[in-house]
Amino acid sequence: MPRRYLSSGEAHAALRRGKAIEVFLGACSRSDCHGIRWVQIRGLPNGCELHLYETADLGSKDYTDLYEFGPLDPELEQYEANEVLTFSSFEECLKTLETRWPGAPSRLTNEFVVQDEYADYLRRGRDV
Repeated sequence: MPRRYLSSGEAHAALRRGKAIEVFLGACSRSDCHGIRWVQIRGLPNGCELHLYETADLGSKDYTDLYEFGPLDPELEQYEANEVLTFSSFEECLKTLETRWPGAPSRLTNEFVVQDEYADYLRRGRDV
């Protein structure tokens, strides 16, 4: 079975190559609406940006395209992040990620693999 998670060095290298990295964070709720949360990290010339997304949980075993679910916050547009944080270094970003979501830096994936993480979440009965 192939390895899913990236080491911090592999994740940083992906950012330097212009690729985004992501981590699935699990369930969330906003105004009594239940959804899911994940983070996408994008490289910048001098640092990186962390984009936090909270979306409706509309998936099924046959539909895991969480990018299309739409935001939980009705004030946001489709594909708009709930929060964007800018960091001067990847290490600073990882520290913030660990502080806010303990263990998240150990579950970094390449872009789009977050859908596989979501599929696993569904198989477990949405128990994350």
